[in-house]
Amino acid sequence: MILLIAWKARRLVIRALLIAGALAAVGHYREATIGKVSGASLSVGCHEHHGLPDPRCTPGAIRVGVSLTRICAYDYSRSVRPPEGYTEPLKLRQMRAYGLPGSPREYEEDHLIPLSIGGAPRDPANLWPEPRSGSNNAEQKDQLETWLARMACARRIPLARLQQETARDWIALYRAAGGEPVLRHYPPGG
Repeated sequence: MILLIAWKARRLVIRALLIAGALAAVGHYREATIGKVSGASLSVGCHEHHGLPDPRCTPGAIRVGVSLTRICAYDYSRSVRPPEGYTEPLKLRQMRAYGLPGSPREYEEDHLIPLSIGGAPRDPANLWPEPRSGSNNAEQKDQLETWLARMACARRIPLARLQQETARDWIALYRAAGGEPVLRHYPPGG
């Protein structure tokens, strides 16, 4: 009887260890910088260019190892979005590095490669203070992000291509997708 109890207890411990190992592996993804830049620099001297971040400071980064199925799952972006307690201090540092004028309220700390297409949530190489107003602003990019997610999840355009094109020049991609006349039908989160 004691031998049977010890054997069952051992099986439960082994099963618990296997489950714990599997759970520890879930959600553990690497983040990789896009392009030739191996890391972002937050030194002073970053320059925004007509709505595009400086590729030396914000080259874009993706979350390696996350599947398209996971990215396209309901509420994925919300589940990986970093808290304001992380992004707000980063936005202030980046505003100084970019030499941006005005109030932090005038900028959205945005992911160059959107979370909705596998952008790295917490990598500073993928975050930058994007203007909320003017040409090439955060609202336009939000519309593009919805379109990008739909194209990726419908498998109409390969995910890696969307990630690379967004990191290279989201404004050119916005125009190629149809700009305001087309993308206004893709509201953020829609």
